[in-house]
Amino acid sequence: MLWPRARRRHVADRELGQRLADVRHENPESVAWLALVEAALGESEDGTAWKAAVPAPAADRPVRAPLLHRSQITVDGRAVRRFVRRLFRLAPADGVDPDRVDAVGLLEAAVCQDDARIGALAPAGSAALRVIAQMAALPLLQACARAIGREVSPSWWEGYCPLCGAWPTLAEFRGLERKRWLRCGRCGTGWEVPWLKCPFCDEMNHQHLGYLAPEDGETTRKVEVCDTCKGYVKAEPTVRPLSWWGVLLEDVATVPLDVAALDRGYHRPERPGYGLEVHIAARRSGFWTS
Repeated sequence: MLWPRARRRHVADRELGQRLADVRHENPESVAWLALVEAALGESEDGTAWKAAVPAPAADRPVRAPLLHRSQITVDGRAVRRFVRRLFRLAPADGVDPDRVDAVGLLEAAVCQDDARIGALAPAGSAALRVIAQMAALPLLQACARAIGREVSPSWWEGYCPLCGAWPTLAEFRGLERKRWLRCGRCGTGWEVPWLKCPFCDEMNHQHLGYLAPEDGETTRKVEVCDTCKGYVKAEPTVRPLSWWGVLLEDVATVPLDVAALDRGYHRPERPGYGLEVHIAARRSGFWTS
């Protein structure tokens, strides 16, 4: 039997579609990566297959552990494989046969941010595979944030995401009070933290904390830096919280800030903020599993 070729899924939200178009126009060098982002956001918008996979937070997780730590997640294996293959069509990884990649295993490694496991699944194309894996995890993580994100403790103090354990992608200074909120670029979760605190090493001495401002006179966006651990996070003021997709697109739109930070010796941590222990298994969805 011949199956119809899968169509590219576009986002339905008009505001999101316009923002994607704007970012694509402003960052032509990121067109290939944005195609993966659009596919992941379109998959997240639908969310039907992923919503059913959201686990209940494990009762035995440590106090400082994210909500997904020690979760047992059951996904629609066919939906996962179909989505991963779509990502491979958009951004083929040299030397990697998508049909031979364990899509569910790739998803589990991506959720846990385990680059070693991702590379082991396809050593020849591990660099490209890490990007594909990052996008593959977004729909599940977004579904988890929508369903159980409200269970995040308002007193969460850690620098890593209280839901998925990732380091923050962006810091928001919200409203007139300019309260500082960190935002996760994977699941979109936000959590409030003190002004003077490095999310990576907890440094609170103002003499070791600073910021880089763009040279073009822009006063809204900047880069917060820490001279103790040499970490950095991009920051900007917002009237209201950015949408769940806005954090990811702002990260793409502000690549020059990353370049400025890297040129001055700052970096984002290579290891995740918290090493999740998550097990993902596939359930059968009908007679066909691929």
